[in-house]
Amino acid sequence: MKIDIIILNYNGRDLLEKYLPSVCAAAIRSVHDSAVYVLDNCSSDSSRELVAGSFPGVGFIPAPRNLVLFSYNAFVAGLDSDVVILLNTDMKAEPDFIDPLVAHFSNEKIMFAAPRLMNFDGTFNGGKSFLGFSLGAVKMRVDYDNFMSGGKTHSIATGAFRRDAFVSMGGFDDLYLPGIWEEVDLCFRAMCLGWEGVYEPRSVVFHDESTTFHREYGKKRKMTIAHRNMFLFIWKNVREKDILFAHILLTLPRILVLLLKGQDTVLIGFIGALKRLPLALKKRALMKTEFLERKYDLKDFIG
Repeated sequence: MKIDIIILNYNGRDLLEKYLPSVCAAAIRSVHDSAVYVLDNCSSDSSRELVAGSFPGVGFIPAPRNLVLFSYNAFVAGLDSDVVILLNTDMKAEPDFIDPLVAHFSNEKIMFAAPRLMNFDGTFNGGKSFLGFSLGAVKMRVDYDNFMSGGKTHSIATGAFRRDAFVSMGGFDDLYLPGIWEEVDLCFRAMCLGWEGVYEPRSVVFHDESTTFHREYGKKRKMTIAHRNMFLFIWKNVREKDILFAHILLTLPRILVLLLKGQDTVLIGFIGALKRLPLALKKRALMKTEFLERKYDLKDFIG
């Protein structure tokens, strides 16, 4: 297969210097025709000079403007590869991470494949996860107990996508700008249309989690964005009446309980989501045909 590995970068020169060599080594080791690109979101550091000087085999692609993860959409649409692997600058790849991941795409039902994400201290970070629903909220539940076993997964934060399916679905939805939950949205809609996702523990990537996102937004704002986008995900995607009823009934009590505990990020996120509610409802209406074609509903996904 033809594989394009795309590393998203924003002022990540130091991270590229540390971790890009591991991705290049893995691309060389793979049996597939694998190319590596750095997709740069208008960096002001010397990322371009580093790649040009130290990694001449890596393509350096300047994005027209910084759309964070959503810069992937236009670039991926212009490629001709079978599979794209999307990585962050804060990830170190094991030498053999590509081929076990890509092998799953011989199954025509597979749309996305997740590697085993590890922290640098050797603990499990993610890769095998399932949608859950409680107290009026949808959550992603990481399967920490079975991370050495392969099988289905409901979402991937990083990993491999069937390129033509990614493009046909419009890529990541910019409703979620600057990010968080956009990958859950894409994978959920793909599964609703009959695609499947798989987790591959033999494919290992080490992640210095959210280095760039934390640097640019801070921990509290990141949590606020995560809460906001969870609400938007529900308002855009969920059609099951009982789940929507529970969401409407329990959201305000949950916000009040968290406020009493001194946690205000849910409230701030909810207010932020309300500001985007018209756009979420517009996108919900545009997806009417997609919903009619669903092969599953949300309750089938909850783990």
